[in-house]
Amino acid sequence: MPSASDLDRLAQQRMRALIGAGVIIAILAAVIVSLLRGSDPAPDAAPSAAASAAPTTIKPTPAPVASPPASGYVAPQRGTTLPDAGDFLQRTYRVSFPRTPQGAAAAASAMFQFLWRLDPAEAARAVDVYFAPAARAAARQHTVANAAWMREQIGLPATGELPPDASVAVQITGVQWKVLDSSNAYVSVNMRLDLLAGIGAPLHTVPAASTMHMRWHPAVRGGDWLVVQTPAEQMPQPQRADVGTAQFNAAGWMAIRPGG
Repeated sequence: MPSASDLDRLAQQRMRALIGAGVIIAILAAVIVSLLRGSDPAPDAAPSAAASAAPTTIKPTPAPVASPPASGYVAPQRGTTLPDAGDFLQRTYRVSFPRTPQGAAAAASAMFQFLWRLDPAEAARAVDVYFAPAARAAARQHTVANAAWMREQIGLPATGELPPDASVAVQITGVQWKVLDSSNAYVSVNMRLDLLAGIGAPLHTVPAASTMHMRWHPAVRGGDWLVVQTPAEQMPQPQRADVGTAQFNAAGWMAIRPGG
């Protein structure tokens, strides 16, 4: 476990790294919301509309995260451990998560970590892994706009060959969910995108938060969670916040505990 001083130092570093956060969040949120427009038919095994009309009682109440107080650092009040993937598709993509709220959150987190890429072709491959078939065509189109936007933030051409060391690293800092039934959950992910044009280039940090409708598909990989399209206005949209701040707790985020 990190010490209080380590946590304080990490929190302060993250705060200093947030460059132009207000404008960036607004742009990034608009891009993400566009992925969520439309509808997707439920698989044969999905419950009826009546069954999904209200959350069920399977949503757990996570225990508080224990952390010693530190100057300027506000300990997260809630935390959760996300389960490990049951398999690695193509030796790369983490898939086959448990049919639990934590499993849905782990699948959504894995999706975001592979979806945000400077190369839209790489992002499109992640779409094929983590999105339901009816949602894939629209999502692939948006990966092109996403990649172009991120490239521009770090001074790279919107299209064309990338420098060999250009990269995006996505750090998941918090999750929360609203369970609709045993096969459907709205999963919100609080994250940080670290964009780098190459070795020696300045780090550009993009804070973001997004909600996805995760649905259990029993016929996929022996049972797994996929993203389906649901209008964004129908889903919770919690405020993005930095871990280690009072705003993180006020927005209802759960910190990620190690040991999945």
